[in-house]
Amino acid sequence: MPSDAGTRGDYLVELRRVAASQPTATAVIGDGRRLTYRELIEEIDRRADRLTQAGLQPGDRVALVAENSPEFLVSAHAVWSAGGVLATIYPSTGREDLSYTLHNADPALVLVDAGTSAPVRAAAEDLPAAPIDVPDFAPPAVRTGTMPNPRDLREPVALICYSSGTTSRPKAIMLSQTALYNGARTYADVWRLTSADRTVVCLPMAWLYGLDSTSMATLLVGGAVIALRRARPELLVAAIENEGATFLPGVTTIFTKLVDFLERSADRPDLSSLRLAVSGGEPRNEAAFERFVDLTGRPVHDTFCASECFPLITYDPVADPYPVPGSAGKLVPRSELRIVGPDGREVAPGEVGEAFSRGPGLMLGYWRDEAETAKVLTPDGWYRTKDLVRIDEDGFVHVVGRLSDMIIRGGSNVSPAEVERALRLHPGVRDATVVGLPDPVYGQAVTAAVVVEDGAVFDPDGIIRDLGEHLAAYKVPTRLVRVDRLPNNATTGKVDRRAVAALLSEEGIAAR
Repeated sequence: MPSDAGTRGDYLVELRRVAASQPTATAVIGDGRRLTYRELIEEIDRRADRLTQAGLQPGDRVALVAENSPEFLVSAHAVWSAGGVLATIYPSTGREDLSYTLHNADPALVLVDAGTSAPVRAAAEDLPAAPIDVPDFAPPAVRTGTMPNPRDLREPVALICYSSGTTSRPKAIMLSQTALYNGARTYADVWRLTSADRTVVCLPMAWLYGLDSTSMATLLVGGAVIALRRARPELLVAAIENEGATFLPGVTTIFTKLVDFLERSADRPDLSSLRLAVSGGEPRNEAAFERFVDLTGRPVHDTFCASECFPLITYDPVADPYPVPGSAGKLVPRSELRIVGPDGREVAPGEVGEAFSRGPGLMLGYWRDEAETAKVLTPDGWYRTKDLVRIDEDGFVHVVGRLSDMIIRGGSNVSPAEVERALRLHPGVRDATVVGLPDPVYGQAVTAAVVVEDGAVFDPDGIIRDLGEHLAAYKVPTRLVRVDRLPNNATTGKVDRRAVAALLSEEGIAAR
């Protein structure tokens, strides 16, 4: 693996170099289309010309609200090629947040597909919009008089990506071309991606994980991107079998559902082409990942970072062919990590503290939100992640939990992730999510929603006894509720903790 690939490469220049060296190689697959690298560049240039003809000026923002597709990638690259700033918005965003994000981005133009056209027009009928999934891309005249980009940033803005908005209004994260190139280059290097790789991208391309970390990283080395609109197990299996996919990135929930699907399949599909599986964005589910190994022969590695500062932690599958249980991996080249205690000082080796990070992928700030930017960026350029981690003696980083998720019971802190890991060790538990609910005596009660294994008897007392062997008494849930499934965030596919808390708070639901 290269020790330092540099941070200031020009991604579009590199992509054109790759295309020139292998023009007939497949670049993008999806929706029944297959684009070679020559065709990809030709379509990017054609759309960039149309955007310029429509009046797009360098620095103008273009919002892209669409499902994963070849057209998504072509359009994103066309905006950059035309000198615009891309603003990606999740296609599953609800109407209220969609209206907020569209007007917050203040774009000169909105790009949509067949599924998002009506919702976008309903949420922001004053903004000009153009479909990306039609034979002839012909955007209308762009909107003028939009708010200019900040001039006091260290670099120009290339991308504004919105958080999934699970706790408040979505945050608009500003990233530079340096950050985007470094992210794609670093992941391609550490994950050992080559032109032989075929990456299944079922993660939303509106998410940095789906766009830069996987799609752009694959294109940077001449591999093929297999774009899927949904992360349904049957679609994943078909993509792997039919296209010979080699790399499957996802979140923990995607792998858990895939394992369930594979175990219930009458015929075992051939997934032997896979060489790499990486999970990120959620705590690891070691029990489900072990089952994945049994079914496919491939381990599930991990990656951990925030969109505000990426990449940060992941695995090199050659240096560490099998992940360390509970660990997200090691620090990647060119990124820095500090572990800080409540007093603001670095903790001793092996102790838990909040992760502070910085590197070439550090955001430029939050768009139109200087106050929030000042809260998360220190004066000397560190990003406060709000994630609690520890580093073991071998340099592996273990993510303990989120400060915002922390349950405070009788004055003591309880990390939901720690309790969830213990629950999944019980043989009758397939999956679990832990939340804190109001308690008149202790402030919060540790409460768990539990999905049991098929055919298993739900035995709350037995589970609680078992947990007592792994956890301090105050961390053991006082209430276990059996559920058929855990609700997911429609945007990212991750477990929706707010929905779990609401479900467990509903009147009439009792522990079983």
